[in-house]
Amino acid sequence: MKTAFTLILLSLSFQALALEEKTIHVQGSMSGNRSWMDYTSSKELNLKKLLELLSRSEQGEKLIKEARYKASRGGFTIEDVIKVGDSSLTDTTLVRKFSPHSPEHVIYESRSVVYINRNLAWDDALLDLAHELTHYVYREGFNPYAESFNAKDFIKSTIEGSGGEVQAFLTECRVLRQLFSKNVQSRSNCQKIEDTKGELSYTKAVELFYHVGSYFEGFSSQLQKRAIASSFSDLKPEKINFISSAYGVPYPVAALMEYDLVVNKVCENDKKRLAYMQQGPKRGPASEEDDGQVKFIQSYSARCGHK
Repeated sequence: MKTAFTLILLSLSFQALALEEKTIHVQGSMSGNRSWMDYTSSKELNLKKLLELLSRSEQGEKLIKEARYKASRGGFTIEDVIKVGDSSLTDTTLVRKFSPHSPEHVIYESRSVVYINRNLAWDDALLDLAHELTHYVYREGFNPYAESFNAKDFIKSTIEGSGGEVQAFLTECRVLRQLFSKNVQSRSNCQKIEDTKGELSYTKAVELFYHVGSYFEGFSSQLQKRAIASSFSDLKPEKINFISSAYGVPYPVAALMEYDLVVNKVCENDKKRLAYMQQGPKRGPASEEDDGQVKFIQSYSARCGHK
C-alpha cells in the first residue's frame, strides 16, 4: 500500500512587463503580446524553445545544466519534469510506502515536476521557468513525517532556504538582467533589492519577503501561539512586496498555511498506518517491531492527538 500527498512550493508572481518592450536576445513574434504556447501547436516544441531561450543567459545555461543532471539521477530527462499547466509552480510529491503486514517499516520517495503557466507571454514564461527550475534544482528535501518537522523551519526554508523564494527571485532577476533591456528591468521588483552598488542583495530580498502589511497582527499572534515569534525578527507590518500566487497572501503567511495543510495530511495518513498496526497480529516477547510501534504511537499522539 502507498499513500501520497502533494507539497506545492509557492511560485512568485512577477510584476507584468510592458508588452511593447522586446528583450535583448529574444526578438520577433515571441516577445510581444502572444502566449508562449502560440509559437507552435506542439507543447514539446514550445517547451524546447523556452529552454533554448533561457539557455542564452549565463544564469539560465547553468540552471538548465544542473536541472538536467538532477533529472538524470532519477532516470528522467529535463523534458520529463517540465510540463505546461494553468499556473507556474513546482509540485513535489512525497510517496510513503509500507506493507499492511509490517507498517512499522516505511520507505519514502519523492519526485518534483515543474509547471509553466500556458497563458503567459514569452518574457514572463521565461522568468517563471528560471524561478521554478531554481526550486527544482536547489530546494532541500524534507520529510514531514519526521519528528523534527516544524513550522518555524518550514517557513524559513520556504523563504530563506536553499531553493526557496528568495533564491528563486534572485535567479529571476539575474536572468532579467542578462536577457532583457534596461527599460524592461526598470519595471520589475528587482530594483527594490539592489544595494548601493547596484548589486542584487540577498539580505534586502529577505527583508522584503517578510513585509506582510495588514497581516502583521494576525500572523504575529499565530506565531506567538506556537512560541516561535522570536525567530522572525524581519517580520514587519510594512507594505507587501511579494504575494503568493497559490494563496493570495504574503509568503510567510502562505508558508504557515501550507505547513498546516501538510501536517493535517500527515496526521490523516498516520491514522491509517496506526490502524494497520492495531489490527496486526499479536506478538509474543518484545521485539524491535514493538519498539518501533511504541515510538510511532508516541510521535503520532504528540503531533496529531488533537486532530
